[in-house]
Amino acid sequence: MKHIIIALAVLVLAGCANKPYEQTTNIIEPKFTTKKADSTQIRIHRISQISGSGLGEGCPLVVSVDNTEAAGLQQNQYVDLFLDKGNHTVKVRFSCALTGWSKSLDIVADGSYQEYETETGMAGQYRMWRTK
Repeated sequence: MKHIIIALAVLVLAGCANKPYEQTTNIIEPKFTTKKADSTQIRIHRISQISGSGLGEGCPLVVSVDNTEAAGLQQNQYVDLFLDKGNHTVKVRFSCALTGWSKSLDIVADGSYQEYETETGMAGQYRMWRTK
């Protein structure tokens, strides 16, 4: 039994490792993804995970800025957002979610590059945190 569990764990990890880290092509609102003078670059990366992987291409994790949908992320994809200096709210949730659950962060766009990672947990909760 122990060997079966180890073999399954190896297969799952190998399957997750095959998905490359890439920029999303699912841009909903280009005003947030177009670089402009005096803006702050914010990178949001949806990490690879088992939770949410069965939803497929038709149900991306949508990134919103100040209540406007900006881009959709599949697993291990990222989007670079260019925000005007000041306070913004960045939120993530699945586009096909049956609940109103989401995760939002208040971000201060101060001109310095920032990176965030996001994922969904096994219990359906959304998580997002700053990494840089």
